Amino acid sequence: MTEKAIEEITAVALLGLGEAGTAISRGLAEHWRGDSGTRRILAVDTAQKDNVRGPAITERAHEIGVEIGDRYTKALGAANVVISVVTGTDAKDAAEAAREYLKPGTLYLDVNTLTGKQKADIAARVEAAGVHYVDIAAMGGFSTYGYRAPFVLSGPMAERAAAWMKPLGFDVTVMSDRAGDSSSVKIIRSIMVKGLEALGVECMVAAHRAGLTEEVLACFADIDDRTFPGMVKSLTASHTNHAKRRMEEVDKVMENLAELGMEPIMSSATRRSHARTVDAEIQPADGINPSFEDAVKLLSVKVVKGLKEE
Repeated sequence: MTEKAIEEITAVALLGLGEAGTAISRGLAEHWRGDSGTRRILAVDTAQKDNVRGPAITERAHEIGVEIGDRYTKALGAANVVISVVTGTDAKDAAEAAREYLKPGTLYLDVNTLTGKQKADIAARVEAAGVHYVDIAAMGGFSTYGYRAPFVLSGPMAERAAAWMKPLGFDVTVMSDRAGDSSSVKIIRSIMVKGLEALGVECMVAAHRAGLTEEVLACFADIDDRTFPGMVKSLTASHTNHAKRRMEEVDKVMENLAELGMEPIMSSATRRSHARTVDAEIQPADGINPSFEDAVKLLSVKVVKGLKEE
């Protein structure tokens, strides 16, 4: 996108003015609209008519200088860029409601958390109306980073979106030209991150009850030396060889949690996962760990099988 094209964007619409929408609109107000009398920030948030959240949404909009409405109308036709930050549950309906009013060529930046397939399906619907869909995955929290949360973009128009966003201070990386790729990476990443969150709760409560919180935290320091990705690769490769021994260690973990008066929700799931590998009998006869790539293939074929057909 040329500098001239960047200047021709005169209106940006936010679908949703929650935490993400508020952070992004504040960033746009400071770094894009500024004191310009010609650039507008619009918003639609159906929760504005909610008795509980509505007044706060309206107050935020007025504070930032956002022209807000509580339903989708032809006012969206003024937007050159639309940023959808509703919820994963509402993302498809928001796109359907908005596309009726958007003019061809409008950039539609979908920041909602969905699966890759769900994003690709929405992209097909939006693009059929001539709107330029971009799949965006936020890889950090808006409460921490504000509008500069790390964004990963994918889709045929990802480069166009990045060319507008980067000069404004957005932290953007283009992954591919296929809508859905960015969201697939984020959702698969969430298997680890949200699982760690649950494990962290179980581990830290146990440490607290044992009076050893700082000591337990200190014993994770070795991970810094091999990096987190390095640890994940190492554990995955060695899992083929050591699942039985580690499963037996988890038995002791569960006994310890019982002694502390805790239900081993995450640890019992860990034991089931390890037992599945033990039952598959894939331990290498030579006792040597396979490479990470070979381990993942072996686990995919022999251990983590597909869902049963109905």
